[in-house]
Parts: sequence; structure tokens; C-alpha cells
Amino acid sequence: MARFNIDTVKTVLTSPYWLVLTLSGAFFSFFALNRGGIVVFIEISFGFVLVNLIAGEYLINKIPVRCWIILSICAYLLLGSILVAPHDSHYRWMANLVRMLGVVFAIHCLSQKRIDPRIYFIFPLILSLTICVQFAARYGFDRPHGTFSNPHYLASVAILILPLLFYYFWKTSGWWRYVFIPIAFMDIELLLRTESRPAFIGITLGILFVIFFLIKGHRKWFGLSLFVFFLVTLYLSGYADFKERVYDLFVNLSKDERAQYYTFAWNVLKENTLFGWFFGNGIGYFPVIYVRPSDAFVQNVIFPHFFLLEILYLNGLLGVLLIFGGLSAFIVYLVQLARHTRSKNYRLFITCMIVVLIAWLIHCGLTFPFYSKYSIYPLAFILGVSSSMVRNDTT
Repeated sequence: MARFNIDTVKTVLTSPYWLVLTLSGAFFSFFALNRGGIVVFIEISFGFVLVNLIAGEYLINKIPVRCWIILSICAYLLLGSILVAPHDSHYRWMANLVRMLGVVFAIHCLSQKRIDPRIYFIFPLILSLTICVQFAARYGFDRPHGTFSNPHYLASVAILILPLLFYYFWKTSGWWRYVFIPIAFMDIELLLRTESRPAFIGITLGILFVIFFLIKGHRKWFGLSLFVFFLVTLYLSGYADFKERVYDLFVNLSKDERAQYYTFAWNVLKENTLFGWFFGNGIGYFPVIYVRPSDAFVQNVIFPHFFLLEILYLNGLLGVLLIFGGLSAFIVYLVQLARHTRSKNYRLFITCMIVVLIAWLIHCGLTFPFYSKYSIYPLAFILGVSSSMVRNDTT
């Protein structure tokens, strides 16, 4: 009887559906509801990972090298910050990095388990509900930025989900696939209404990257023509002030505040010590005093709106090499995988994740601090899904 109870408890606690529930809750609570529940869900998810490890249901030797590389880079960044600036490190931001690891390993643990195929509908359902909630918040409850307080946060959700809606549309059979069409249009509407140029540029470059490097033959030119037609239509129609924003981007690019931030940030970097250039100043704020040339308005900026400059200051040249080298190698890995896999579903999925990753890198890289939750939590799901749900399927 005791043996029966132990086996029953083990079976219940190591059930994959706990991870499905907690990871879905983490995604929905943050990207749809914008609530702090994501922290609780991530911590519970990692708790179930530990339970699976102890029970022998999650084998360390089954964890791929790419996950260990992510862990090693994060460990260096965390330990390096503590050693360089033990009293000035931003421990709340450092905790975001730890939670990112929790998401990555929780998703991988889930990917190693067998799940009833009928449960897979939860993932596109969560994505669709997230867009519906944001759309309802904007148009039903008069909240211009959805459940967020900043349009760039909403834009981040839109570019994270849109490529995956495209994937589920093509993957799904039957009349259910057509449900994703209006949801995708809702997503595009939200993206355009945020007027977030970094987000639109990010997803545009992500799509163009895929078209030029991963699509061959007549499909490449058809896809490029269709996408250019979409952009030209937006421009000529002036929908969501698209024409004015494009014009302002090219005419006033040199006057944009971001360009001014870079100058002031570089002036701060030039005062770095040799030690600071190599190892950085610890995870925290990047103190930049911005003086607007037009009216001498002074503003204290805590990050330079550019990942490269920010990481160079916080983590030094070694941090830049590890983070950007790691991301670049990961994109190359996904590209090679997409080119060589014979499974159409996997190829489409990987392609969509490449678009998401490039869009995230450009949008968040120009908009948010690298270690803030609005950068790290999306990256957590991108790396977790990309590292775990793809496989070397060449047969």
C-alpha cells in the first residue's frame, strides 16, 4: 500500500500537465494581464522541474548543449556582476535573469514528456486569448495601450505572437485554421496603433531576413511581392498614420532622441577604466544625463536605448562577446536547422521563431533595458521554445 501511494504521488507530481498549466499561466498573466503573477508561475514551474529531477523523470544527460550554454552565459553575467559591483548590482534585474533560466529549463523539461495531442490546442489558445484581451482592453475599455502603460510594451506582445499565429494557421487543418485570420488582423491592428517604429522595423527586418535567406524559388519572389504590396498599401492609405511615421523616421532620424542618447552614452563609456571596458560595471542602471539641444531640457536616463552600448557598460567587452555572440550563433543554428530539416512543420516553426527572435532583438534593443522584465521575459520564452521544441529532424 505504501509503495502504491509513493508511486501515485510520483506520477501526480511529475505529470507534464502541471508544467503546461504553470507555463501557460506565466505567459498569460504577463503578456495578457500584465500582472506580477508571472513570478509565482515561473517559480512553481521550476519547482516542478526540480521534482522531476529528483524523481528521475528529467534526466540531466538529456539536456542539450545549447541549454547548458545559456546557463553558463547567465551564470557568468550574474557572478561577474556580484564580483564587480556587489553593492550596486540591481538584484531585481538579476532575478529576472534567473527566472529566464527557470522558463528555459521548464519548457525543455516539458518537451521531454509525452502529452495527449489534444492538449496542444492550449498553446495557440493562450496566444489567441492574449491578443483578444489586449484588443478588448483597447477598444472595449478605452485603454490605448491595452493592459500596459506604454505602447512599446503592447507592441512587444504583438510582434511576439504574430509570426506564431501565421504558423498555427498553416499547421492547423479544418475550419479551425480560419479562426486565426481575424486574430492576426487584430494583432496587426494593435501593432500599428502602438505607432512603435522599433517594433515595426524589427518584425519587418525579421520577415525580410527569412524571405531572402530561407525561402527559395518563386515562393521567395511571391512572398517578397506580397509583403512589399502590404507596406506600399499601408503607406499610400496613410492607415494609422503610417505615412507620417515613415516620413518622420527618415527626415528626422538624426534628431531622434535615441541618436542623442547614444552620443551621451558614448561619452560616459569613454570615461571607463580598462577593467570596466573588459568586465563592465555590474548589472544595474546606465547613468546617462541627456540634455535636449532644442531647449536644454535635462533628463536622467537609466539606459541608452541600445543593447550594445548598455551591455558594453554593464558587462564589458566579455559580456558583449558572450551575449551577442551567443545570440548570433543561436540564429545561425536555427537557420541551418531550417535549411536541412525535411519536416515542413518544423521548418515553418523554426522560420517563425527566427522572425520572433530578430524582431525581439531590434525592438527591445532600441526600447527597453536589457535586464528589465520587458526584455528578459519575452527572451525567456523565445529561447525556451526555440531550444526545446525544435530538433534535428533531417529524415
